[in-house]
Amino acid sequence: MRKVLAALLAVMLIMTASITAFGATNIDVEEKIKSAAAYALDECYAKDGYNVGNSKYFLMYLKAGEDAEEYAEAYLASVKNALDKGTLFGVGSLGMVLNVFDLLGVDAYDFEGYNIVKTFEETDVTQNEFSPYNYVYATEAAAAYGIDEYGMKLCAQVVSYYEMGVGTDFWGGWGTSADDLSMFIIALAPYVEYFNVYIADAFALIEEYNSDEGYTSWGEANADSTAYALAAYSAVRNKEMAEKAYDKLMLFFDEETGGFSGLYDDYYATADALFGLEYYLSFYMNDPDPEAPIDDPTEEPVTGDETTEPVVEEPATEEITQAPETTTEKAPAKSPDTGAAGGTATAFASIVFAGAAVMLARKKESE
Repeated sequence: MRKVLAALLAVMLIMTASITAFGATNIDVEEKIKSAAAYALDECYAKDGYNVGNSKYFLMYLKAGEDAEEYAEAYLASVKNALDKGTLFGVGSLGMVLNVFDLLGVDAYDFEGYNIVKTFEETDVTQNEFSPYNYVYATEAAAAYGIDEYGMKLCAQVVSYYEMGVGTDFWGGWGTSADDLSMFIIALAPYVEYFNVYIADAFALIEEYNSDEGYTSWGEANADSTAYALAAYSAVRNKEMAEKAYDKLMLFFDEETGGFSGLYDDYYATADALFGLEYYLSFYMNDPDPEAPIDDPTEEPVTGDETTEPVVEEPATEEITQAPETTTEKAPAKSPDTGAAGGTATAFASIVFAGAAVMLARKKESE
């Protein structure tokens, strides 16, 4: 009997190890996430621990499945200190804190006498702390806490940076890039059904940066842009394109360090790779049958005249309110390689939205 049970256990272990996360086994992806977190976070960005100022990296750490016990108390104390001093504000910083609290199981509605959710919801949507990349954390927090009216306002602000067929203008005249387009898509992804026309157009532009070696910036394939594209395709649950992006990202993996090779900074590239890998694994883990095709929830892509909620057609004119730079992402030092826009958005939409509306499942079941 024991031999039979041992044999069954061996078979189960083999089957578990062979479960695929699209282009790789789930174990492969998890191992890359662990090694990337150890290299980029433990050795560099969080070697002194976590606090409200590096919430982005604590969020990565938690998504990597690491044990929060060692850092949670100090992190929460730093949030309390920032709230007491009035230095915790802006959609990015508040969104990151809310996302961290969600993973830690901390009550953000009543934390040390503060209702952080209310503070977040009352924040002007233009307060992005000098980086439109911060809307990614803001819209995800809005969806997670079920404050969808505010989430839609955040998305409308994101759309105000976009011109159809041209792309984003996040940095005031510097043009668009694969990185910017990816973050634009990820920011809208929690409310994809209302903004799918913009997302399809952005994906068509992203593919102008695709190459056999990975996604490009300044004409050169790199881990950062490839990881961002991976995150974007994973965020809208596009299995085919996410798998391809994952395979290309692996071209930059460094077996010796456990990190990823960058054009200028391997730690920075590895942090970006970790960002993309976590979206990819989340897509896989939340898909009930990752080997089966994802059904298209709509017969045809929604056109601009058929969206069920109004979206911003003209760029917003409000000036961005200044705020602390603790969550600011990189801004380009010169004009990005913009690539050709083309008229491929409509044709590409059928590929992009092979299950995009399923994104609503990312919201809390308790809404």
